[in-house]
Amino acid sequence: MVINYWPYGIALAAYLLTVRFFRYRRRNAITAKFSGKGRPLSEMTANEAREIMDILQEFEFPYAFQKARTISLLKAGGIPTMSKLFAVTGQNTRKNAGKRAVDTEILLREVHHNGRDTDRYMKAVARMNYLHARYRKAGKILDDDMLHTLGSGVVESFRIVNGEEYRPLTKEEQCAIGIFHKALGEDLGIPWTSLPSHEVGWEDGAHFATELRDWTVGYEARVAKFTATNDQYVRVYVDSATSSLPRFFTTLLRKFVGNELDDVMRSTLGLEKAGILLRATISSIKSFRKLLLRHFTFPRLHPSKALHEKPNPKTGQFNFFPTGLQPWYVKKDIWSLWGPSAIFVRIMGGRLPGSHGDRFHPQGYDLTTIGPQPQEGRGHENMAATMEFLRARNISGCPFQKGYGEKGETQATPIF
Repeated sequence: MVINYWPYGIALAAYLLTVRFFRYRRRNAITAKFSGKGRPLSEMTANEAREIMDILQEFEFPYAFQKARTISLLKAGGIPTMSKLFAVTGQNTRKNAGKRAVDTEILLREVHHNGRDTDRYMKAVARMNYLHARYRKAGKILDDDMLHTLGSGVVESFRIVNGEEYRPLTKEEQCAIGIFHKALGEDLGIPWTSLPSHEVGWEDGAHFATELRDWTVGYEARVAKFTATNDQYVRVYVDSATSSLPRFFTTLLRKFVGNELDDVMRSTLGLEKAGILLRATISSIKSFRKLLLRHFTFPRLHPSKALHEKPNPKTGQFNFFPTGLQPWYVKKDIWSLWGPSAIFVRIMGGRLPGSHGDRFHPQGYDLTTIGPQPQEGRGHENMAATMEFLRARNISGCPFQKGYGEKGETQATPIF
């Protein structure tokens, strides 16, 4: 009996072509608005950039952007002034590190996933500015440290998407990322004087993003160095994740994390270099995922939400998704206690919602009070002043078009 494989081949070819047709539709739609019409990137408005960022983060590359945030936060501990500050403020201990990491992640998600004209965005910006203000005024957080933290998001977004996703970023998408980070930097009161083009300006968002990326990498090469506080930072934020398991797993995790960093940041954080076998395994997994996404999977139909859109009706506060071994702000329900991630947390020896009563705030978080315990309930007047300033700003138009900013639209937010 002769088996006819032609029907199977035709079906496979039809499937691959259909995936190809739908897979790139969002990219093509974005590109068509600019290069397709001969429209320069300098005309991209802040609202258009926001729409593109939503597509990238919630439909095209949610994994990559989440990973970029995680890596960029880790890299902050490789800058000696930052790791020293974490240590002297008591935030670099196993007792406080879990909450600090989640609080920072929440604030970043709030500004990344909410429009610049929303209350949630403005509250998150105002809260970050208040928490940073006294350290910036005292010179314990340098302007360049703030610029580096902002730029790390661009560095890692570009690197991870271009290296691990099914396609690289287009110029239009790079432009949107640049516009978003420039706006966020202005709202955080970060000066641009360290960037080469700060006097003459930037052609468009892509130019700004590329320059910020290159400056950030150069800053790490100049400033980052191994210190005791860097090592303490890694032991708290990395090693503690596997502290209940045999030492082998901690070593493996350190090498896995180190593989995500370049030589400069890996050495300044004191992480071990992955061996040939581990590097080959990680590379193979990434290549297989890229191949699977590009040729065999249809694009996402529903957005991958990083935040709850509505507060908990019982508390009026926002709950958070499980992100680690400590359930900060996670609502106690059947899923959070017995779902797949909860079972994994049990195996790893982590805590579940409801552990130690209300210690992990299962009722949710409030953007006006989130932060280190000594700062809870403080800063309302400062935050109100920041929000009033943000509401009064003109954030429409094209940030890189000639004439934009002549009436103060690009003025950095004062640190109240």
